[in-house]
Amino acid sequence: MTTQTPTTEERLSRLEGAYEQVNERLGDLRTDVSSLRSEMNERLNDLARRQDNFRNTMLLLVGGVWATMIGGFIAIFTRL
Repeated sequence: MTTQTPTTEERLSRLEGAYEQVNERLGDLRTDVSSLRSEMNERLNDLARRQDNFRNTMLLLVGGVWATMIGGFIAIFTRL
């Protein structure tokens, strides 16, 4: 049994085909990375908005507690 050795043209042809596939796959990868980047930016912006809302809520809560305590102290001291 003898095996045929591929010619230089056949080997180059296979390499060119593989190179074209690599280019296509890299293009797909660029598209996927771009899409992922957009989704991550959207999620990070949403997280930032939620943090701002939480911070504002906590400030209102702390302000309400502070006002209640001061009002209570004023009420206690005016009765004395």
